[in-house]
Amino acid sequence: MSVRQILSFIHSSTHPFIPSNCVQHLSQEKTLKAIHKIRAAVIGCGGMGSHHVKTLAAHPAFDLVAGCDVNPAALGNLPPAAARYADAAEMFEKHKLDLVSLILPNHLYEPMVKLAAAHGACVFTEKPFGHTLASCRAMIATLRAAGLRGWVGAQRKYAAHFREARGLLRDMPLDFVNVVFTYFWGPAFGDPGWRGDRARSGGVAVIDSGWHVLDALSWLVGDPDTVVCQLGFLESHPDIDDKAVIQFRYPSGAIGSVVISYTLPRSAMELTFAAGRRSVYLDYNALVAYSDARETQRIEAAKDEPIFTAMYDELAMAFGGDESAYVTDLARAERIMKTVDACYRSAQEGGAVKSV
Repeated sequence: MSVRQILSFIHSSTHPFIPSNCVQHLSQEKTLKAIHKIRAAVIGCGGMGSHHVKTLAAHPAFDLVAGCDVNPAALGNLPPAAARYADAAEMFEKHKLDLVSLILPNHLYEPMVKLAAAHGACVFTEKPFGHTLASCRAMIATLRAAGLRGWVGAQRKYAAHFREARGLLRDMPLDFVNVVFTYFWGPAFGDPGWRGDRARSGGVAVIDSGWHVLDALSWLVGDPDTVVCQLGFLESHPDIDDKAVIQFRYPSGAIGSVVISYTLPRSAMELTFAAGRRSVYLDYNALVAYSDARETQRIEAAKDEPIFTAMYDELAMAFGGDESAYVTDLARAERIMKTVDACYRSAQEGGAVKSV
């Protein structure tokens, strides 16, 4: 029985115990602290953070002991047993934590990662991992110097049909990748908050919205070594990118294109991968494989799939030392941020830029 099968059993079982053979397997694989739960806290409990709170509170591998937010209403998302704080430093002083989930504005990740590291806690952040490549690297250096680890969230790759796509793509010598990612974010035409300040956000279309795509591509097919990028900008905030058209070249020689916009009415994430006469199409609803124009395989997306639970399953496995876990680790986070940085440098300088 695989670790993922065991986790699936735990989530679906009505029995208040884990079978002894499962516990033994988990112990042998060092993938979950099945007996001693991972002591966790959340900093940033409102908005997206509320999903992290809900998932952690229900997950069998974690003990959600505390949460922190400057907004008292956001603390109301915490379960009754979790302690509540407005000051993160106070929370760390009062609780010995194994892990803290950070759901914050981009520029706040670095100081909070440093605070967590000073108190011996590993970190799991929402995307992106910092607001600049320099910030990303500073956080990695801090964690590694303290002997700690970190991971970064981006939910799409935890969908079952995306996982199936990864298996198909491993056997395909790709020559072309095409991605379209669009949705409508209302605040772009009003008050975008901290995202409208490049000093705090680092941008939006590439570093923030684009992380969803770049993380999925990095996990599915690897990272490009050359980037060409052109950007469009918000009329009300002319230094904030709301559209990106990106061209990639991969070390294998494959080429790719990515189009991103969060100011269009249609929500779509469409990824196409081609290798000669074979191709794979992937979106929110299904995976479809083709030979020439003939459909050879179709896997529909699961309805109401608990993607956040799957993400924290993989995080628990990674925390326990399982290097096969899908969650984005520090090395991949740095590679993605290098691609982000290359995109912005290309848009500023013009022409192709190496991702270094």
